[in-house]
Amino acid sequence: MTLPLTADMLEACYEFLKTTPPFCDWNLHDGEDVKFRVGKQREKLAQYRWDGKQHEITMSGAAIGHTKTLIGAMAHEMIHMHLEETGIESRGNHATHNAAFRKFAAIVCKIHGFDPKAFY
Repeated sequence: MTLPLTADMLEACYEFLKTTPPFCDWNLHDGEDVKFRVGKQREKLAQYRWDGKQHEITMSGAAIGHTKTLIGAMAHEMIHMHLEETGIESRGNHATHNAAFRKFAAIVCKIHGFDPKAFY
């Protein structure tokens, strides 16, 4: 059996990570101010989106079936949110794994034990 994702579960995962380094130092929005969605696409694990009004994080229920995968994907999308919020990256709907993303990803991977090769 795989982990059945819900929007509430995604928000709880986000809120947990927000209490841990380095996320706790990034002044990220409260979970209630972020729209969390469960998608169905198999080819896209997760996506962060800023439409100019609201932050949105979508996790694929078809591609994520374990807690470890969910937490890693959420951490990945939270880096994109941080980059958008700080103005380091303005990405809209486009995935960007530039030098700034890789710098923050290296920190997150080291602290949380994620494999950097699988992280982006």
